[in-house]
Amino acid sequence: MEKEIAKNENLEQVQEKIKEWLMVLDKVYYVKMTMVAKAIGIHAQNLHNFRKNKRGLSEEKTFLLEKYLVLKYGKLLDLGEIDYAILFK
Repeated sequence: MEKEIAKNENLEQVQEKIKEWLMVLDKVYYVKMTMVAKAIGIHAQNLHNFRKNKRGLSEEKTFLLEKYLVLKYGKLLDLGEIDYAILFK
C-alpha cells in the first residue's frame, strides 16, 4: 500500500514536470501539440485536457511522453544529464 502511494506521488510529480515542459514548448517554441500527441499515440484533445488539468494520462503514456520529450526536445528544454537518465530506468 505504501509503495503504491509513493508511486502515485512520483507519477504526479512527473506529470507536473511534463505539463511545464509542454507549456514551454507550446508558448516559447510553438511546437504543435498535435504532433506530440500523434508521436505517443493519443488523441490531441486528450493531451490538451491533460495540459489543462482536466484529465490525467495513464502511467504508461506519461512515461512514454516523458521519454519522447527528453529525446526530441531535450536540447530546447535545456535538460541536464540527470534528466536524460530517465531513459535508462
